[in-house]
Amino acid sequence: MSKKAKTLFVKEGDDLVYQKGSPTDGSGFRTSVYRHFESNLRVILCRVPRPLCSLNIYVPTVSSNNKGLPHTLEHLIFCGSREFPNRGYLDALAICNFSGGTNAWTTADHTCYTLSAAGEEAVANVLPVFLDHVLHPLLRDDQFVTEVYHFDETGKEQGVVFSEMLSRENDEGDLLEHHLNRLLFAPRSAYAFECGGLTKDIATLSNQEIVEYHRKFYDANNVTILITGPLSEKFEDTLQDLPVDMLQSNGLDSRSPIDCSEPTPDAPRSMSVPFPSAEADIGSFGFGWRGPPSEDVEALTAIEVLMDYLAETASSPLNQRFVERPAPLASYVYVDVRASIPSCVVMYFGGVPYTDPNAPAAEAHDDDGSDSEDGSDCESDDGAAADDKDIPLLFTEGYFESLLVEELQRIHSSKFDGDPSALKMAARRFRQKLAANMEKNPEDVIQEMICADVVSAHFSPFRNKGDGAPVIGSRAKVFDIIDALAEKPLEYWLELLKRFIDGPIVHVAMVPDADLGKKLEDERKEIEGSNRGTIADEKAHAKAIEQAVEANKVDLPRSLKKNMPSPDPASIISLPHSLSLVAPQKPIGPASAIQLVEFDSEFPEIKLHIPTSALPDELRPYLVLFQELLLSTDMVLPAGLVYDTETSPGTEDRRIGYVTVDNRLADITTSHEAAVGYGNDRFACSWLDELFNVYVRVPDDKFRLAVRWLVQVIMFADFTAERIVTVAQNLLSEIVDLKRLGDSMISAVTTLFTTEDRAGKPRWIDNHISVFEQETVLKSIVKDVKAGQSGQIVAQLAGIQRALVNGSGGFLSLGVPSGKNSQAYADEFAHEWGVCYDKFSRKADSCEASGADVAAAAAAVPNGDSGSCCNSRSRPLLFKLADPFPLPRTIRFPDLSKPLRVHIPMPSLQSSYAQICFKCDLSRLPTGERSLEDELADLPALDFYALSMLTSLLQRTDGPLYNAIRGKGYAYGSYFQQYMWTGLLVFGCSSASDAPKAILEMQRLIGDLETQWDDYVTDFEIRMTRSTMVYESTIAQATPHNIMASCVTSNICGFESVEQHNRWRNVHLSAVRQTDLRRVYELYLKRFLDQEYPAFTVILTPPGTELPAELGEFERKALDDLSSGTPRV
Repeated sequence: MSKKAKTLFVKEGDDLVYQKGSPTDGSGFRTSVYRHFESNLRVILCRVPRPLCSLNIYVPTVSSNNKGLPHTLEHLIFCGSREFPNRGYLDALAICNFSGGTNAWTTADHTCYTLSAAGEEAVANVLPVFLDHVLHPLLRDDQFVTEVYHFDETGKEQGVVFSEMLSRENDEGDLLEHHLNRLLFAPRSAYAFECGGLTKDIATLSNQEIVEYHRKFYDANNVTILITGPLSEKFEDTLQDLPVDMLQSNGLDSRSPIDCSEPTPDAPRSMSVPFPSAEADIGSFGFGWRGPPSEDVEALTAIEVLMDYLAETASSPLNQRFVERPAPLASYVYVDVRASIPSCVVMYFGGVPYTDPNAPAAEAHDDDGSDSEDGSDCESDDGAAADDKDIPLLFTEGYFESLLVEELQRIHSSKFDGDPSALKMAARRFRQKLAANMEKNPEDVIQEMICADVVSAHFSPFRNKGDGAPVIGSRAKVFDIIDALAEKPLEYWLELLKRFIDGPIVHVAMVPDADLGKKLEDERKEIEGSNRGTIADEKAHAKAIEQAVEANKVDLPRSLKKNMPSPDPASIISLPHSLSLVAPQKPIGPASAIQLVEFDSEFPEIKLHIPTSALPDELRPYLVLFQELLLSTDMVLPAGLVYDTETSPGTEDRRIGYVTVDNRLADITTSHEAAVGYGNDRFACSWLDELFNVYVRVPDDKFRLAVRWLVQVIMFADFTAERIVTVAQNLLSEIVDLKRLGDSMISAVTTLFTTEDRAGKPRWIDNHISVFEQETVLKSIVKDVKAGQSGQIVAQLAGIQRALVNGSGGFLSLGVPSGKNSQAYADEFAHEWGVCYDKFSRKADSCEASGADVAAAAAAVPNGDSGSCCNSRSRPLLFKLADPFPLPRTIRFPDLSKPLRVHIPMPSLQSSYAQICFKCDLSRLPTGERSLEDELADLPALDFYALSMLTSLLQRTDGPLYNAIRGKGYAYGSYFQQYMWTGLLVFGCSSASDAPKAILEMQRLIGDLETQWDDYVTDFEIRMTRSTMVYESTIAQATPHNIMASCVTSNICGFESVEQHNRWRNVHLSAVRQTDLRRVYELYLKRFLDQEYPAFTVILTPPGTELPAELGEFERKALDDLSSGTPRV
């Protein structure tokens, strides 16, 4: 590569400062813009004092058809370049430089290539190689075959891009998005096409078209580079040292206003789109408006504030009208304000009860909303109550739109429900959330702001005339803009809302079709047959594909591996923090210990962890409903307690409606949640399902008020029949949505079959909260409440509440800003808990005396015995106090005598998903019986870390598993995963065009390791794996929020500090040798080859799919067979 010019980049103008939104100072992130000395290529350096650096390479791109040219090119970029032709070099280099590898995304108006790495030296090492791949890719025909599209000798269509889009193009959300864009823009607009490609059009694409597309859009003139992180002043030298010829422009500049015109006046403004679904009773709507130019930051920000007011929380007007009601018209509302050209506002209503508008029932519906003579609707099984006159009409043309416009008009006429300060408060909330997000994910927030500037300057017909120079920094002072908006008069907001009432609106109705999945699969088989008919010589055809696959394998010569640069890990900065574990000076109910974490943050975090291991079986099925209600239901505050910001205690009991509760929590906190376990997704959690958590994050000046609200809600939440039935019905709608998604169902099915309940003890909460049990439970709840039998349900929820409040053996985690008195924060929580608990205990005694149902449920868990985190075995006390750490771990995999294999066809799927798992409990944590150093000397967890390294080595980007499966187009994703907490080893594949072949390729790879070990498992591969783990460790401490999570995890696992946990991991990883990797391969990984090993396998496929005999014998099931929550095999 050629030498540098004297000055390759010239700084443009003065530095910008992106505001942090700090409530205490006006500091921000200093940003410099550099321009290439002879082209329009720009580099933006934004200094963010965090351990991670982020690299974003923006290329504005648009489509003129549905072949997916920008998306297919995005994939091919990573296959090798002019100066670095060896496939895999880019990602190997990135991984050796403490990153998780490279990535990219494509939208309708740009493609962005990304890297996140630990430290500026890492980015400096990768930048020139990455740029060469972007600007000078190889784009060979054989790369097109594997990465984009081909069909095999049987006619089956494959390719990485094809597999990805096959899994997406008939998805409800993707279809809705695509057709909304078609209604919002003229037919030839770039936004009217599917930038990812439609499979029938991808099949007609040629590699030469991609070559021409790259030539048009990927000139250096069109590229903007953003780098954020702890950049030193010397980093400019890295830019000046970039090779001159690599950045040389060919004079092609794609800057030109794109067609973003509106459809003609006679074009349709709505459409009805079918999508495949097993159940045809839940659909959705999407509404769209064209907004102001994306350059009009004030107008766009105002729209975001307005939309937050309309739909952000349960108490927001649109949620109140459509969602939070006994007969929901939708299960959620979501608004997206897109900075496209022009901007668009898209409003989604999901979980909408579907009734065929052409069915007789829709015309004959009674005015009283009742389907039966007596007005009863208790026989409805699905919770989509027929007790509202609107429900049967929702999918009648224009009806839902009329309801929406009517509600917007009501809000306008009432002047925001008579609240003149409503939008001022909404603006303040918006500011508060944005500031918290800027602290949590500054790189992501800034990247989104700058990306909008780059695309606008490139393609917008509304931009200022001139040389086309990007106007970087239009959103740098967004917090000033928000502050100014908060002072706007009421008339400003009413006029803004009026635009959405009067302006042109388009909508798409998504209609579930239970027969469409089979029809699509039959069409797919017809295409396969047609493809096969075009093959003259099947053997020659198969050989050509094999040659393409072989040509695209990773092939890194030893010289490249030897000379690959890598930074010193000691150069990685860290965010300072301290962790101390203390006993409460005053009782805090379920918390026997307090974690005090001090970090550089302006947003304290509170997380109360309450064990539920002794919660009886009769209460456990109600945990999902309880977690959804707790922070969004009425509260009855006893006399003698101070309410909100008042200064004196109330003299009588006070009921606070859930709308007020929801509103105040939104005002005070930046985020809040009540959840079962960690990684909660309502009907599942990643781990610690026997631990209930209540979490809030707040601005520091609102900590005391947040504690008051949090404790009062936990103790005095009141569960009303109306809220119960509303939330239960919306949860049922969500289950319908989840049962259409392969990635959600593969995890749910695996958890169900691999979580064996204990004899003589309550069933695991994981099983109780699964979609399969909850579907039955929630339907029963809805039926009972509608029949006027809500007393027992209220009693069960109150029983859970009492069990948690009276619990023991849990802990309280407090994240406190550095320099503050952390003990004072703990004392504040303890004080509020004590004051409220006195009232709570009196209330509980009163309930026991007066309410038989409530008393019976509450008495199921005695005071002080909700289940400690500790198990009954004798174990040493960590940290020399009666604390709850480490938490016990129980392996739940069933004692199988033979393999268990299940095949589940799903009408909603167009691609396949698979998982294979078995017991592999190798995790070993400190026992506390000896010092940490003494225990480390024995390397007790060596096999766990060796297996982690081996699976990480095999599945890395462009690694052996990647090439064996994704490289051949069998699946978009494939992975190995060792789960520490459940003691499982898992193989999975997702969005697969052929899941059985993906499994067979995985098994072939494992078999090949026996004789080709030295080809796959080299010292270089081990080095890369260790680098990846350095990156993962850096991520865990890259932000205040991540530090908080790491402190919790470390204590849970039995470590006194994050540093101890890191040392445990690093000592083990450093000790792993080739012999250790070979041992865990022989002992554990080869189990995937044993057809008789007692493993569990599940494959989800489109209907009509037959599995090959070599995978073994499968039992065929439907999802409905599992609805009891207990596997029947």
